[in-house]
Amino acid sequence: MALFAVPDPGLLVALSLLVAVSSALQTATGFGFAILSAPLGAVLLHSPAAAVTTVVIVGTAVDLLVLLLRRRPPAPRWDEVAVLGISSLPGLALGAYLLVVLPQRLLMIVIAAAVLVAIAFRVASRRAGQAAKPASRRWGAVAGLLSGALATSTTLGGPPTVYYLTHRPHGPATVRDTLVTLNLVRLPLSVTALAIGGVLVLIPGLGWLVLSALAGFFAGDRIFRALDPGRYEVLVLALLCLAALVAVISAFA
Repeated sequence: MALFAVPDPGLLVALSLLVAVSSALQTATGFGFAILSAPLGAVLLHSPAAAVTTVVIVGTAVDLLVLLLRRRPPAPRWDEVAVLGISSLPGLALGAYLLVVLPQRLLMIVIAAAVLVAIAFRVASRRAGQAAKPASRRWGAVAGLLSGALATSTTLGGPPTVYYLTHRPHGPATVRDTLVTLNLVRLPLSVTALAIGGVLVLIPGLGWLVLSALAGFFAGDRIFRALDPGRYEVLVLALLCLAALVAVISAFA
């Protein structure tokens, strides 16, 4: 597979635009890369497995950009990374198995449902803020298990861990660094689980998509500085609802 091959120019342009917009949204709001790119990517590629692999790889590039291209050094909570990472191991294997056995229509519905649940988590987390009672560490194990299963089956592993960490006594910067670090630590495990399950599908032209993610990162950073975050997130959530609708429509098309 050539990183910069162009077997289908139209598909590559569509995927590049999707990745750029997803990267910009995640950079501007800290939320939304996989939730936007997973359902629409599955529609464009006609393969949830290919979409999952592509989002895992390109999403890792975005995580590295978010973590490294900043003025301050990253400061994740390694104790939280350990709890969430270890507890996600059985979930990663379960998610890869589900990706193998579930029919494409059912998996598209699962992706759409996961998108809507992710949006609900986001809204609930914003309303709860940091004043809510801190969550117990035992909920970290539950969040890790669910996150692992969703990560390898749909790439939408973020909501359980986001919801858990926003209910821990950590600031927004620490939560974001911890989430990104968890994704990077879990990357080899996710790829291994997908490979063992026979659903690691590398599409040609991944190099172009990584470059698109880089462009989206810089665009998202500029958007974040220019727009009101509250109004912008309303637009983001509306776009994510549209992504879920597209996934449902494609499942019955």
